[in-house]
Amino acid sequence: GAEVDAPPTTDGDTTYLCTVERGGLAVSLIQSNASGFGSGLVEPSTAINVQNRGLGFSLQEGHPAELAPGRRPPHTLSPALATYSDGRRIVFGTMGGDAQPQILLQLAARLFHHGERVGSAVAAPRWVLRGPSTGFDTWDGDAPPSLVVEGHAPDAWATAPFGYAIRRSDSFTSEFGHAHAIVDDGEALHAAADPRAVIGAAAGR
Repeated sequence: GAEVDAPPTTDGDTTYLCTVERGGLAVSLIQSNASGFGSGLVEPSTAINVQNRGLGFSLQEGHPAELAPGRRPPHTLSPALATYSDGRRIVFGTMGGDAQPQILLQLAARLFHHGERVGSAVAAPRWVLRGPSTGFDTWDGDAPPSLVVEGHAPDAWATAPFGYAIRRSDSFTSEFGHAHAIVDDGEALHAAADPRAVIGAAAGR
């Protein structure tokens, strides 16, 4: 069989992918174990690891995320599908812990408001609000979040008076998610895979 040149595996627990098939059916899919190997449980007949997104629940009585029957845990998983005002359709999403909705907001602004092409929108500089440690502690960590600005962002981003401590980080690292997108204009598909991803590609025929 063919050999695949792939980098060594790295830490991570969320994967996003999107696809559009010949007939126009589109899928925006995200899978996340949450903490490393998730719950540590495996479904024996399929060998599928069971995630532990239930860690978003709180055992504190009266908490907005209090564990209770019939409730879902709060989380940031947000695979997206949308339709432009001119009828074009798009599937897009990202991994990135608490940064996921922040990254999607920036992509949506570039794609829908500014009309950027999908490739430039995905590669454009980003900012994220981050907690002090895990990427899941932005809103409830022991310290206020900081504003992390990507290295190729305009200088003004790192000096804006938002009231947060500001840190400039390297460009094109996983700290700013791995976003992917496909736009279907009815005649052709326009796709982009994030250059920040350890491995990934936009492919079609």
